[in-house]
Amino acid sequence: MGNKRFCLITTFYPPFHPGGCGLHVYHLANLLAADGNRVDVVCSGDAHSYKLKDRREGEYPHHENVTVHRIKSPLGRVEPLLTYLFGGPFLSRPRIRRILKEDFDVIHYHNISLFGGIRSLGFGSGIKLFTQHTYWLFCPAHYLWKENRRVCDSKECLRCLATYRRPPQLWRGSGLRDRMLEEVDSLIMPCRYMLDRHRREGFTGRMDCLPYFVDPVEKDIRAESGREFGSLKPFFLFVARLEEYKGARLAVEAFRRRSGDVRLVVVGTGSMEEELREISSPDPRIHFLKYLAPEKLAWLYQNAVALLAPSVWPEMGNQTVLQAFSCGTPVIASRVGLLPELVEEHRAGIMFTGREELTEAMESMADPAVRSRFVEPARRAYRVEYTPEKFLERYYRLLDDLEE
Repeated sequence: MGNKRFCLITTFYPPFHPGGCGLHVYHLANLLAADGNRVDVVCSGDAHSYKLKDRREGEYPHHENVTVHRIKSPLGRVEPLLTYLFGGPFLSRPRIRRILKEDFDVIHYHNISLFGGIRSLGFGSGIKLFTQHTYWLFCPAHYLWKENRRVCDSKECLRCLATYRRPPQLWRGSGLRDRMLEEVDSLIMPCRYMLDRHRREGFTGRMDCLPYFVDPVEKDIRAESGREFGSLKPFFLFVARLEEYKGARLAVEAFRRRSGDVRLVVVGTGSMEEELREISSPDPRIHFLKYLAPEKLAWLYQNAVALLAPSVWPEMGNQTVLQAFSCGTPVIASRVGLLPELVEEHRAGIMFTGREELTEAMESMADPAVRSRFVEPARRAYRVEYTPEKFLERYYRLLDDLEE
């Protein structure tokens, strides 16, 4: 397509990103720019302080066609809180509106929960897309993880928010959400599971499924990577926030039940880090690493026996699985959310339910003959479905359809 003007709006953006949604926006901005488009990224300069103190390790260069507007409010940390409560920006409103008044062909909203808010859907003109990286439209806590301990099975939002020590959002229940969604041309879902779930929640507008993409994990020829991590081989790999819903405890406990010299490498930070280190301390096979720059993660993805994706909540997007696929690394995944779409349908790994099955899956995957059956299906799944080129093809096709 090329020669169009895009604006991408998100709360979190590298190098201040606690999760995958910010990375997705970063890669999308550069992907569109490299194809000849001009891209403006509008993001918060304040909200990351609620999630992380320091910038992430690594370099995040931009194509020359990308302009980043990292907006800081005179209110500092108070601005994201007010956006959370009232569904729109306060002192940052004039600058956001001024940027969005520019002549964009496409305005693409992402995570706007703490920056812009639901009211920002009414700013600007052009084709408007809104990607759902979480369940935010109908779950104030984003993740359907009730009271920070179990999957949500009934709506008790005020009680749940009290558990998280968060105030209620005053804009919910006012009809504002549905009025603002009328401004959106397409709600983009990263998987069929998310699309179906939103339909069950009563959303009736246009939705389109555009699976995530990742750049391929390139072969790492740097000798220092092997020197730094080589002593860990062979190992299973877990890359995620160290939270209960991501299955961090499940991964550690299931691994400890198995014998053998295969190690477990845990990459990430989160509220459970200290507890998990304590649980793991009797087992010298378990190694913890903090957040790593993408270039350092490459060696781990390439050399792992398998990636563990043991989420216990309805996972709606998992870019680590796609990165593993890109270098032919199989995945051991729980039967929740979109994970069956990624792993089972592509026959690119082993699915499990519960701790015992996870232990059994690791035992099976440690056998080279078993592992080898999943290597080529994983690579094929990536080549066919999850490359940047495939995403761009789908993205442009959607825009063409909306322009008609």
